[in-house]
Amino acid sequence: MDLNFSRVAYAYDRTRYHPPEVSGKIATAITAPVEKIFRDPHFLEVGVGTGRIAVPIIARGYRFTGVDLSPAMLEVMRYKIAGVARKVRLVEADVRELPFEKGSFHAVISVHVWHQIREWQRALLEVIRILRPGGFLFEGWDECVKDNEDWRIQEKWREILAEMGYTLVRGRHTRRLAEVERALRQLGLEPKTKTIAEWTEERTPRQSLEILSEQLYSFTWEVPEEVFRPSIEALERWMLETYEDLDAPFPIRWRFVLRTTRLP
Repeated sequence: MDLNFSRVAYAYDRTRYHPPEVSGKIATAITAPVEKIFRDPHFLEVGVGTGRIAVPIIARGYRFTGVDLSPAMLEVMRYKIAGVARKVRLVEADVRELPFEKGSFHAVISVHVWHQIREWQRALLEVIRILRPGGFLFEGWDECVKDNEDWRIQEKWREILAEMGYTLVRGRHTRRLAEVERALRQLGLEPKTKTIAEWTEERTPRQSLEILSEQLYSFTWEVPEEVFRPSIEALERWMLETYEDLDAPFPIRWRFVLRTTRLP
């Protein structure tokens, strides 16, 4: 996992971002309930990446610790917060074995992380361990409406892979979210899910191809190289035949969903 994230670290901000107004809504949805309960709260984000969730929270002056397994991701984030890092600590660590004392944080944030961890049950217990009583676990994710050209391009790539004898496995993120929710409920907790923001992104066919060819989606990482490159080349040929202009933008409708769980 670290090797993949190290490779794509510098492309993340270019392809995975939230509009400023969306970032603000997410930051408010996370910080407001914590601030109502705790004075001077300390936030931890596991899988902090390049800081698209963290930076808007840090900019509001909160104490913040970010954990990531990828030194490249943390390097990008350090550069981004250089001027506002007084209350920030970045730690290279594995979420399955967090280097913090029990009850160290008022809130833990996890966005698009669980499906990357094979021993996710162990990681979840670690997160709960370092939360203090009454603390919050925030799990967030982006969802897109699938009736768009980006989805059509991804589906065409899946068909090309199938013709080459390779079955692309998708949906791991959604399945893992359901597993984590069941685990939380088995622990006697009550997670609550809410849509925080909606927005529309403009993307071009060329950008969709770039995202796949640079393997910025985790579902691309397990495709063998001997299959991956020829399939991308075939996809590009199809796109050149299908689209009059690879730089003509199309809309993608997104929403950000936040699941909140509070410890007793």
